[in-house]
Formats: sequence, structure tokens, C-alpha cells
Amino acid sequence: MQARFTLFSCLFILCRADFDLNTNLTADSIPNGTQLVGYVQDPNGRGTATLVLSSLLTLILCVWSALHLNVPRRDQTRLQEFCLNVRWIFTGIYAPELVVFTAWRQWCSARLLQQLIEQSFRDSESTSQPAKCPTQWTMAHSFFACTGGFAFELASLDSVMFNPADPVIDRPQRLTLTARGMAVLAKCGQLPSIRKEEIEDKSKANDLAKATVIIQATWMLIQVIGRLASRLPVTPLEINVVAHVLCAFLMYLFWWNKLLLPNEPIILDAEELAPLAAFMYSSSEMSGYVNPEQVKSQTIIKTLLAHLNLYSKTPEFETICLRPKVTEAGDKPSVLSTSTPITRGIPEIDLGIFQDPTSHFHRAPQTCFSELQARREKEQGTAFFERRPRIVVEQGDSDHLSIIDMNRWSLVKKAFQSFPVLYEDRISMSHHVDGTPCIHFKAEQLVADYVQNWPSNDLLRNVDGLVVGMVLWLANLCYGGIHAAGWNEHFPTTVETWFWRASALYIGFCGGLWVVLNFAVARIPALNEFWDHWMDGEKTWWQNLGLGALVFLCGFSLILARMFIVVEAVISIRELPALAYQTPEWTDLFPHF
Repeated sequence: MQARFTLFSCLFILCRADFDLNTNLTADSIPNGTQLVGYVQDPNGRGTATLVLSSLLTLILCVWSALHLNVPRRDQTRLQEFCLNVRWIFTGIYAPELVVFTAWRQWCSARLLQQLIEQSFRDSESTSQPAKCPTQWTMAHSFFACTGGFAFELASLDSVMFNPADPVIDRPQRLTLTARGMAVLAKCGQLPSIRKEEIEDKSKANDLAKATVIIQATWMLIQVIGRLASRLPVTPLEINVVAHVLCAFLMYLFWWNKLLLPNEPIILDAEELAPLAAFMYSSSEMSGYVNPEQVKSQTIIKTLLAHLNLYSKTPEFETICLRPKVTEAGDKPSVLSTSTPITRGIPEIDLGIFQDPTSHFHRAPQTCFSELQARREKEQGTAFFERRPRIVVEQGDSDHLSIIDMNRWSLVKKAFQSFPVLYEDRISMSHHVDGTPCIHFKAEQLVADYVQNWPSNDLLRNVDGLVVGMVLWLANLCYGGIHAAGWNEHFPTTVETWFWRASALYIGFCGGLWVVLNFAVARIPALNEFWDHWMDGEKTWWQNLGLGALVFLCGFSLILARMFIVVEAVISIRELPALAYQTPEWTDLFPHF
């Protein structure tokens, strides 16, 4: 409250510094006869201070209170938490549709997870194997799971993995489950038994607090509608706030079941989950630790993204294979003598190889690894703007394995033995190398150090990447369109008028352009391939420089346009039509905050 009061006080002082405090509807006149005023006092209707403070209060409620961040990382400091909140608050002010997009993606993932868990309950009932979780699983559970609300902390994991990023070595390793990881946990019948009340107790706001914010935002929207119905001018500040109000409505719609500011996840510490935790670790990017210095020595694009920590790593599952015992002559082979990927079911593979004590995991031979790299494709349905360059680390000699690796792979094999459902859709390729069969498994982001707030490949999704891209950039188009609605509103100078119009049009144009580009990239493989190669820094220097300069210019100009819209919305109140301070009489009949 002290921070909010200080903010309001500073804004109020700035307003009074620019305008005559003794002026009340003292005005000049513009050519069409509209009376213009500077600072207006409050007693005779709404004044400048009321306009500014009510708009900014609504803006803060729509940005600050509506923002629902995920469970923070374990070792996050107060300063890091503050910087994270500042980044997302600035995003909510200058690009609220990005926050709406984030809320929509998380809601889609939570809804899909809820459907998968309900289906797993029905499957367990049909097979007379009751689910382990006796409590009812709700959307609150699913949302909490999608935001990093459940994590493994098992003492036995210390002997099978090492996290260089963890400064504390005397505590159990923490693996935060993603939405995909929770889906696997449900499929294996290992969901935790947590009551809904225990989940909601971690939230810093209840439904009443959320409803209060919505009422205040609704009142602001009613005021603007009333002004339009009464043919009274709407100020640029109110137009900007209306855009945020509409975005806040969508945020609360998607995030209604999400907890506000949870601090700690629910810990799963049953040692019987150790094989499953090891399996999830090897399937996820966190198993592919990359030395940052090694990344910075590669291409310019990768060096830049390494500084921003924006690159993906190769999961361990893409570098190892299961090698069953060599069959005797005349026996039925354990795997097919072909290198075609297995994409549906596993009828051709003898599942006895997982029970065979002589079969175990190995580092993939170089020939095998090269084939996997050639076959690897971007995740199906991923929009091109979501992609990050992948960092591939040279593998060491496969004959020299550490005790940690061998212990971990032993647990991974035990997971396959204990949970046969893991076989389904997990085998990516089977072939022979030097007469010995090799089985490779698909990697998936099942656990992480923490779940990031920006949508990533840890969320569940059942829509095409083109749809995801179009939703994001259509939201961008709508945001620009709302501000373009103020095309004929009054601005203090002609330059500000045209800058407002140009900024609104450019924001909308960028949204439309990205929709077209997403469609084109989805339909033209050459464009898709070109973008991938550019992200990986594999194009010529002039192509890297040219496209990089174009992307930077478009992005930087978009940021400038958004900044101008927000700043101009505030400073334009220094000169407004006198009718901007006239209120529709019917609004006085309704109580409001």
C-alpha cells in the first residue's frame, strides 16, 4: 500500500506541476469551436486528479492484481523475485496481450491435463485397478500442477544425478514436474492424494478478492460506454485503460482456478517413485547440462541467445539406447532389423528385453547418434516463433561411464519394468548397429528445475502451432485496433496525433504480419527450414546479418510504438476538450469504488 500511495503521489505532483492549480475550465479554442482546458479541479465534477488516479488505479489492478506467476525456483532470491515481478508488470503495461496469451496457453494445458487424468481414472476403473489418488482431482489441482506445484525430493536421487546449478549439496535433489510429467504420473497411477483445500490454501487471494478487482474494472468499462452513448469524448488514457481492462477480463477468465503467488510446491518424497523420477529426468532437457562457456564459443546467434539463456539442450534420451542381448542364430530377434521409426504401438518388439538382466542402457554409438540427429525434427505443431536453437554437446567415449550414470540408467530400466505403460509411444527408433539391436526412446519435457512463466514445451497442447501463433498475433492485432479507435480523439499537438495513429496502426500491422508469416511458414517448408538454419547460425554471414538486422529493427520499432502509446496516454491529459470532464448524469446513480 505504501508503494501504491507513493506512486499516486508522484503522479499527482507531476500533474499539478504542468497545469495552473487555480484554473477551472479556462480554455483556448480549436478551429471547430471545441473548448480546450488544462488542469481541472474536482469539486464541480470529475477533475484531472480524479481522471488520472482512477485510471491508474484501474490500470494497476488490471496489471498487478491480475498477474498470476508460477511457483518460483527453489534458490530464487528476493532481488530475483523483485526483478521477475518488474519484468512481468512492464509486460502487462506495454504488451498485455502477451500476458493474456500466457494465461490462455496455461489454461489449455490445465484443461487437457484434467481430461487426461479423468480418462486415466476411468481406465483404472474399467480394469478393476483403482487409482492411487482417492481424492477428487479438480481444475485447481491441474492448474497447480501446470505451474510447478509438485516436485520430487528423494534422497536416493543424490546417487543418480548431479545438478551443477544447485549450490546446496546436502539436500535431496528437487525435480519439479511439468504438466507433461503430471500426465505421465497419472498414467502410471501415482498421482498424489491432495485435497483441494490444501491447494487453495497456498493462494494469496480468494474468489472475493478477484471479484473485487473485476467489479472495479467493470465500472471503468461502464463509464467509457456511458461516455460513448452520451457522445462525450473519451481520453487517450481511458482508451489505454480499456485495453488493459479487456485483457484483465480474459486473464481472470483463464486464471480463475490458478493460485495467486504460491511460494512452495508440494513435495513428493516416496522412495518408490525414484525409478519414475529417474526416467523423467533422462527424458527432460535438464539431463543435458551444457557448460555456458562451451555455448558461447559457437555461432554468433547461439552466443547471443546463450547470454539470454535462450537455448534448448539435448535430453539424455536422445544420446543413449537400450542394447538387448544378441540373439542366437535362428532365434526370433528382439527387435526389427530395420531403421524405420516406430510411431504407433510396439507389437514388433519383444517386451521381454526390459526384463532381460543382460540388457542395459549404453551411450549411443556415433553412427547411431548421427542418425538420430538427422531424424530429429522440431516438435510437431511448434510455431516457429517458439523455437530455440538446440545445443548439442559432443559425447565422450561410450566405454567410460560414471557410477552416477550407471545407477541412473539402472533406475530408468526399473521404471520400464515397474510401469509397462511407459512403453506406449515412447520408442522412437529401433535398428541394428554392428549386428546388435538398439532401441531409442522419445524425449519429452517431464521435469525441470522450475516451470517458467512464459509458455514452453513443458505445457500440454492439442492444437497446431499455427493456431497458437495466430491466437498470439491476433491478440496483438486487437490491441492495436483498440488504440486505433482513438483516431479522431483530441491530442495536444498534430505531431502527437499522427504518432498515436501510426503507433496503433504499426502494432496492428505487426500482429497481422505475424499471422501471415505463421501461415506461410506452416505451408512452405523452405521458409521453415530457412528460419531453423538462421536460428542455428548456419546461414552465410550476410544472411545472418541481414535477417538479424531486420528482426531487430522490427522488434525495436514495435517496442517504441508500444512505449509511445502508454506515455502519450498519460501526457495527453495536459490539454483536453472541456467535455472530457463532463460526466453522464446516470453514472451518479450507481455506487462504485
